[in-house]
Amino acid sequence: MAIGTITKQRMDAAVYDALLADIKNGTWKSGEKLPSETDLGQRMGVSRVTVRAAIQRLQAIGLVEVKHGKGTYVVKPEEIYDMSNFERELDLTEKEFNEINALREAIEIQSIRLIMQQERVDLEAIGSAYFGMKRALAERNYEEYTKQDYMFHLSIILASGNDIFIQIINIFKNMYYKYFQELNKFMFENTKESEALLQSSLSSSDSHSKLYHYLTHQNDLDLNELMTTFTDGNKKRFQSYLQKRDRERKRKEAAQYSKKES
Repeated sequence: MAIGTITKQRMDAAVYDALLADIKNGTWKSGEKLPSETDLGQRMGVSRVTVRAAIQRLQAIGLVEVKHGKGTYVVKPEEIYDMSNFERELDLTEKEFNEINALREAIEIQSIRLIMQQERVDLEAIGSAYFGMKRALAERNYEEYTKQDYMFHLSIILASGNDIFIQIINIFKNMYYKYFQELNKFMFENTKESEALLQSSLSSSDSHSKLYHYLTHQNDLDLNELMTTFTDGNKKRFQSYLQKRDRERKRKEAAQYSKKES
């Protein structure tokens, strides 16, 4: 157990680090109840207030759940990936799309840099999502591909270890997933353009492959240029989709009007 009496570090940060370490190393497993604030405070030689502040930080990034009257429980690590409560209606506005694009540019590139600065980092979730994307593409499975695409980018943020980034993405994960749902529809339409895009994404030189190989130290690249490739390409695809969506809506509206007139 990582917990011991804390005397030198700033207390709330030290308690947070100790609790976080115990959750990560499995001392407290998914679904388990943490000891009471009083008990933790006695073990660590700090006050309940200090323990509570640390727990609030863990709660903010989605690692624990405080159930009033019952205690604090460890949230399953995979629950941040849970998509069961996500909205299924696909109707992302241009403003929402641009805002998520800006969020990606701000957070993902910094997350990648943080990963590359670490001596040791667990890339298993990133790798699993990457290969899952490739399988889903080969099977022409839109829903599975979108899930794995979302998990690939989310796993990069989680692997950065930046609690603020993780907290932000935990707040906006519903919209983040919706972004990938809208974006990936382009590749699975029955058109020559979509098939060409799909084939390009299947190759070992597509943007996701370049990024994965960079993270696993298999190649070198200009990170800013790669992220620009992601975001600029996405903007063009979404603009094209918006135009198509507007034309379809106008067609339906015209058809409904004609039906009423007749």
